[in-house]
Amino acid sequence: MNTPHISGQPPTVTGAETPVASEIHTYSMVERSDRLDFEIRDQSVRAPVTKSHRHEYFQIFANQAGAAPHLLGGRHCESVPRSLIFVLPYRVHLAMVEPGTRYQLINFASNFLRPDFALSPLEMEEASITQYPELTPFIYQGWFDFVFDPDEFAHIEALLQRLQHAHYRRTLGTLERVRGALLELIGFTTEKFAPQLLSLVEQRVYLQGHSDALRRVLKYIDGNLHRDIALPEVAEAAYLSPNYLSQLLKKQTGLAFVDWLTGRRMERARDLLAHTVDRINTVAHRVGFDDEAYFTRRFKQRFGIAPSAYRRSMREAG
Repeated sequence: MNTPHISGQPPTVTGAETPVASEIHTYSMVERSDRLDFEIRDQSVRAPVTKSHRHEYFQIFANQAGAAPHLLGGRHCESVPRSLIFVLPYRVHLAMVEPGTRYQLINFASNFLRPDFALSPLEMEEASITQYPELTPFIYQGWFDFVFDPDEFAHIEALLQRLQHAHYRRTLGTLERVRGALLELIGFTTEKFAPQLLSLVEQRVYLQGHSDALRRVLKYIDGNLHRDIALPEVAEAAYLSPNYLSQLLKKQTGLAFVDWLTGRRMERARDLLAHTVDRINTVAHRVGFDDEAYFTRRFKQRFGIAPSAYRRSMREAG
């Protein structure tokens, strides 16, 4: 039996590009599937997307032969023969499918999994596996590689064949059978790796995922404080959806994105005033303000003192 692998920090992935805001696209079911509820297809039906992207729906990648490593939310996931990759909606990802790889791809809408499904992206990441057991492998993909032995994967391939047969011969009662086979696939995976998954649940590793995400956001913002930046750009540079980032910032800091960004600008400005001899208008430009008067007003609102007075006080203190 294969030894399961629990992923740590994401290694550098050769050939993977850092996504640029304008390049990351969010796909809807209608763009990548022939059906709006559920679809299963093999590698011959449609070419894989070769750039970092995200989609509104759930996805399962079943690798039957070959290699297709994934970069998922900034984490590296192995995709070797006899493995599954589970992709949550709105997670930025890229499948680097090598030539000759055989795979089955399953796409399905959130309300196909369960009709009452109405979780936001952040809520999905933190969902209780007791209340939403169907989400378990999706939540912990990236922390864990789901690789099966030959007998186990034979069962999975039988389920894939059942899904294909029902999908292409739809009639009354078919979708119920499709949903049942899909839940068997998810449940079989969860049951096989239950000890490892429960360990990850107890460790609350999603909180580290949040910390990693915030570090990526902070690094991007700090490198771009000199210019106008908006939530969608920052989110895409950090492998997040704008909605997810907005919720994450609010939950972790209590601040909206604009307030948090302004706070970072002010902290940088204070440091520049204390440790450089740049003119006030130069400091303002270096932290993204074109109007010196507006910058002065915002600085005074935050620190209760004008930039020039703050600089004098720091020099006198020194």
